[in-house]
Amino acid sequence: MTLYVRDLTNEEGNRLKKIARKNTDGVKVRRALVILASAQKMKVPEIAKLYQLSQEHIRKFIHRFNKEGMDAIQPRYNGGRPRTFTPEQRADIIELAQIPPKVLGMPFTHWSLTKLKEAAEKKGIVRSISIETIRCILEEANITYQHTKTWKESNDPGFHTKKNESNSSTKTRRKMDG
Repeated sequence: MTLYVRDLTNEEGNRLKKIARKNTDGVKVRRALVILASAQKMKVPEIAKLYQLSQEHIRKFIHRFNKEGMDAIQPRYNGGRPRTFTPEQRADIIELAQIPPKVLGMPFTHWSLTKLKEAAEKKGIVRSISIETIRCILEEANITYQHTKTWKESNDPGFHTKKNESNSSTKTRRKMDG
Protein backbone atom coordinates (compact mmCIF):
# COMPACT_ATOMS: atom_id res chain seq x y z
CA MET A 1 0.00 0.00 0.00
CA THR A 2 1.30 3.44 -0.90
CA LEU A 3 1.82 5.82 2.02
CA TYR A 4 1.05 9.52 1.74
CA VAL A 5 0.81 12.29 4.27
CA ARG A 6 -2.74 13.23 5.32
CA ASP A 7 -4.41 16.17 3.59
CA LEU A 8 -2.75 19.38 4.72
CA THR A 9 -4.70 22.41 5.88
CA ASN A 10 -3.99 25.70 4.10
CA GLU A 11 -2.21 26.98 7.20
CA GLU A 12 0.01 23.86 7.40
CA GLY A 13 0.84 24.08 3.71
CA ASN A 14 1.81 27.75 4.00
CA ARG A 15 3.92 27.13 7.11
CA LEU A 16 5.69 24.19 5.46
CA LYS A 17 6.46 26.25 2.34
CA LYS A 18 7.82 29.06 4.50
CA ILE A 19 10.03 26.63 6.44
CA ALA A 20 11.26 25.04 3.20
CA ARG A 21 12.18 28.44 1.73
CA LYS A 22 13.39 30.55 4.63
CA ASN A 23 14.47 28.36 7.54
CA THR A 24 18.18 27.98 8.29
CA ASP A 25 17.83 24.67 10.15
CA GLY A 26 18.59 21.97 7.57
CA VAL A 27 16.66 19.28 9.47
CA LYS A 28 13.46 21.34 9.48
CA VAL A 29 13.88 22.27 5.82
CA ARG A 30 14.34 18.64 4.76
CA ARG A 31 11.35 17.51 6.83
CA ALA A 32 9.15 20.22 5.35
CA LEU A 33 10.23 19.25 1.83
CA VAL A 34 9.46 15.57 2.51
CA ILE A 35 5.95 16.40 3.76
CA LEU A 36 5.28 18.74 0.85
CA ALA A 37 6.45 16.09 -1.64
CA SER A 38 4.21 13.47 -0.02
CA ALA A 39 1.28 15.91 -0.08
CA GLN A 40 1.78 16.18 -3.85
CA LYS A 41 1.30 12.38 -4.03
CA MET A 42 4.96 11.61 -4.58
CA LYS A 43 5.69 8.01 -3.54
CA VAL A 44 8.08 7.16 -0.70
CA PRO A 45 10.78 5.61 -2.97
CA GLU A 46 10.76 8.74 -5.16
CA ILE A 47 11.07 11.03 -2.12
CA ALA A 48 13.87 8.85 -0.74
CA LYS A 49 15.79 9.07 -4.00
CA LEU A 50 15.18 12.82 -4.36
CA TYR A 51 16.33 13.76 -0.84
CA GLN A 52 18.80 10.89 -0.34
CA LEU A 53 17.05 9.51 2.73
CA SER A 54 16.10 5.96 3.58
CA GLN A 55 12.56 4.86 2.75
CA GLU A 56 12.15 3.67 6.33
CA HIS A 57 13.05 7.12 7.66
CA ILE A 58 10.54 8.80 5.34
CA ARG A 59 7.77 6.36 6.29
CA LYS A 60 8.41 6.92 10.00
CA PHE A 61 8.39 10.66 9.50
CA ILE A 62 5.14 10.64 7.47
CA HIS A 63 3.47 8.55 10.20
CA ARG A 64 4.80 10.95 12.83
CA PHE A 65 3.52 13.99 10.91
CA ASN A 66 0.11 12.35 10.44
CA LYS A 67 -0.05 11.78 14.20
CA GLU A 68 1.55 15.00 15.57
CA GLY A 69 1.05 17.57 12.82
CA MET A 70 3.44 20.53 12.66
CA ASP A 71 5.08 19.52 15.96
CA ALA A 72 6.74 16.67 14.04
CA ILE A 73 8.87 19.19 12.10
CA GLN A 74 10.67 20.23 15.29
CA PRO A 75 13.72 18.03 16.01
CA ARG A 76 13.50 16.12 19.28
CA TYR A 77 16.25 16.27 21.84
CA ASN A 78 17.24 12.73 22.72
CA GLY A 79 19.40 13.64 25.68
CA GLY A 80 22.78 12.88 24.23
CA ARG A 81 25.56 11.18 26.10
CA PRO A 82 25.22 11.31 29.88
CA ARG A 83 27.67 13.50 31.74
CA THR A 84 30.90 11.78 32.64
CA PHE A 85 31.59 13.71 35.84
CA THR A 86 29.36 13.91 38.91
CA PRO A 87 28.02 17.23 40.19
CA GLU A 88 30.41 16.87 43.15
CA GLN A 89 33.42 16.52 40.86
CA ARG A 90 32.29 19.53 38.83
CA ALA A 91 31.84 21.57 42.04
CA ASP A 92 35.34 20.55 43.21
CA ILE A 93 36.85 21.69 39.90
CA ILE A 94 35.00 25.01 40.15
CA GLU A 95 36.20 25.42 43.75
CA LEU A 96 39.79 24.62 42.73
CA ALA A 97 39.63 27.18 39.92
CA GLN A 98 38.70 29.90 42.42
CA ILE A 99 41.69 29.26 44.70
CA PRO A 100 44.79 31.23 43.69
CA PRO A 101 47.54 28.78 42.70
CA LYS A 102 50.04 30.56 45.00
CA VAL A 103 47.86 29.60 48.01
CA LEU A 104 48.32 25.96 47.01
CA GLY A 105 52.10 26.42 46.82
CA MET A 106 52.30 26.55 43.05
CA PRO A 107 54.86 28.80 41.34
CA PHE A 108 52.36 30.73 39.21
CA THR A 109 49.71 33.35 39.90
CA HIS A 110 46.84 32.38 37.58
CA TRP A 111 45.36 29.12 36.40
CA SER A 112 45.64 28.05 32.81
CA LEU A 113 43.31 25.32 31.60
CA THR A 114 46.27 22.95 31.33
CA LYS A 115 47.48 23.68 34.87
CA LEU A 116 43.95 23.36 36.26
CA LYS A 117 43.56 20.00 34.51
CA GLU A 118 46.87 18.78 35.97
CA ALA A 119 45.95 19.98 39.47
CA ALA A 120 42.48 18.35 39.35
CA GLU A 121 44.04 15.05 38.32
CA LYS A 122 46.87 15.31 40.87
CA LYS A 123 44.45 16.09 43.73
CA GLY A 124 42.34 13.08 42.77
CA ILE A 125 39.21 15.08 41.91
CA VAL A 126 39.09 13.19 38.62
CA ARG A 127 41.19 10.37 37.20
CA SER A 128 41.44 12.04 33.79
CA ILE A 129 39.77 15.06 32.18
CA SER A 130 40.20 16.97 28.93
CA ILE A 131 41.07 20.64 28.74
CA GLU A 132 37.86 21.21 26.75
CA THR A 133 35.77 19.68 29.55
CA ILE A 134 37.51 21.95 32.07
CA ARG A 135 36.69 24.93 29.83
CA CYS A 136 33.02 23.87 29.58
CA ILE A 137 32.70 23.38 33.36
CA LEU A 138 34.14 26.84 34.00
CA GLU A 139 31.93 28.39 31.32
CA GLU A 140 28.78 26.83 32.83
CA ALA A 141 29.77 28.32 36.20
CA ASN A 142 30.40 31.74 34.58
CA ILE A 143 34.06 31.63 35.59
CA THR A 144 36.33 33.41 33.16
CA TYR A 145 39.99 32.67 32.75
CA GLN A 146 42.77 34.46 30.99
CA HIS A 147 45.38 33.04 28.71
CA THR A 148 48.48 32.98 30.85
CA LYS A 149 51.53 35.14 30.37
CA THR A 150 54.83 33.96 31.76
CA TRP A 151 57.30 36.25 33.47
CA LYS A 152 59.95 35.90 36.12
CA GLU A 153 59.41 37.08 39.67
CA SER A 154 62.36 38.11 41.76
CA ASN A 155 63.05 36.22 44.97
CA ASP A 156 65.06 39.16 46.34
CA PRO A 157 63.32 40.39 49.54
CA GLY A 158 64.29 43.99 48.72
CA PHE A 159 63.07 43.79 45.12
CA HIS A 160 60.06 46.07 45.51
CA THR A 161 62.10 48.88 47.08
CA LYS A 162 64.88 48.57 44.52
CA LYS A 163 62.84 48.22 41.36
CA ASN A 164 61.87 51.88 40.98
CA GLU A 165 65.12 53.43 42.22
CA SER A 166 67.60 54.85 39.77
CA ASN A 167 71.06 53.35 39.86
CA SER A 168 73.93 55.81 40.23
CA SER A 169 76.05 53.76 37.86
CA THR A 170 73.52 54.24 35.08
CA LYS A 171 74.54 57.13 32.86
CA THR A 172 71.96 59.50 31.54
CA ARG A 173 71.69 59.51 27.79
CA ARG A 174 72.44 62.55 25.79
CA LYS A 175 69.75 63.67 23.46
CA MET A 176 70.83 63.57 19.85
CA ASP A 177 69.94 66.39 17.52
CA GLY A 178 67.99 64.87 14.81
